[in-house]
Amino acid sequence: KNFTKYFGNKECLATTSGTMAQYIAMKGMGIKPGDEVITQSFTFVATIEAILALGAIPKIVDIDDTFNIDPNKIEDSITEKTKLIIPVHMLGNQCKMDEILVIGKKNNIPVMEDACEALGASYRGKKIGTIGDVGVFSLDFAKTITTGEGGLVISNDLKLMKYCREFHDHGHENNKIFPRGKDTRSIYGLNLRMSELQAAVGLAQLKKLNYIVEQNRKNKALLKNNINKQAKMQFRKIVDKDNELADTLIFYFDDKKFTNDFLKKYLELGYGTKNLPDAVDWHFAGTWTHMLKKISNSSFRHSFDLIEKSISIPILVKQTNNEIEKHVEDINNILKSI
Repeated sequence: KNFTKYFGNKECLATTSGTMAQYIAMKGMGIKPGDEVITQSFTFVATIEAILALGAIPKIVDIDDTFNIDPNKIEDSITEKTKLIIPVHMLGNQCKMDEILVIGKKNNIPVMEDACEALGASYRGKKIGTIGDVGVFSLDFAKTITTGEGGLVISNDLKLMKYCREFHDHGHENNKIFPRGKDTRSIYGLNLRMSELQAAVGLAQLKKLNYIVEQNRKNKALLKNNINKQAKMQFRKIVDKDNELADTLIFYFDDKKFTNDFLKKYLELGYGTKNLPDAVDWHFAGTWTHMLKKISNSSFRHSFDLIEKSISIPILVKQTNNEIEKHVEDINNILKSI
């Protein structure tokens, strides 16, 4: 109920994880074995795993300079088997939802927002996750707020949400006329409910959400605006600059050598990166030979080229201005030296 108020939509369901939020929602949307689901090359492995768990076929699309799905590449992957498009608001940056929704409507394909890494961001006045047909979020330990593990499904589609509620609770309809032991049911389901202990943590965390997002934006601006950007480097393009989650700063160089030189010196100073490149194997489809067949540099040409030259720096809520100033100084010194 509290998250429904936050999002300003009709329905919100708490689940065991963001992965299961996606699984439940796709199940409710009727995704079946053999169906094709379009998503992007730069995402967490769970996006693809949930598709495969339903027996569906992931169709991977290149990213653009937002590090999210390139709308210009989506229609090339659409076939008569395509049943869903999943744009991923990766590392807090909004996807180009206007363009994606036009493609979905034109081809009569629903759109699910994977907003697992973007809770708190907005896009042109609408909260991320409320723009497509359904939105899914993660509440694990590394996300904007956490319940330890957990996830959310949100939608204004009451029929879909009724199915999701029942499926995530063994098929229970929660019919108020009967006690739980005699509850009515019409579908089978699984136990994918968030626990009450996790929910209690979530209630406390939700009160901190706006503060966390405000601090993200303040600290990122202080860091980014004081970096002496070099001609050989570019920052990730942010779709809606004032309303991103702002929990990461991504930049890339025009030559992989500069990336490697920067990274070596950056790590030597005791700093760390976030996903790029430290966890790229878990966040880029080009490395997922255990799940996807026929992967090569030509599969996601732009993605390979962009990701191998990129560095993602985490923005920390509790960093002081002095710590950020020192961080800026160190980055600028490294940039001068490479």
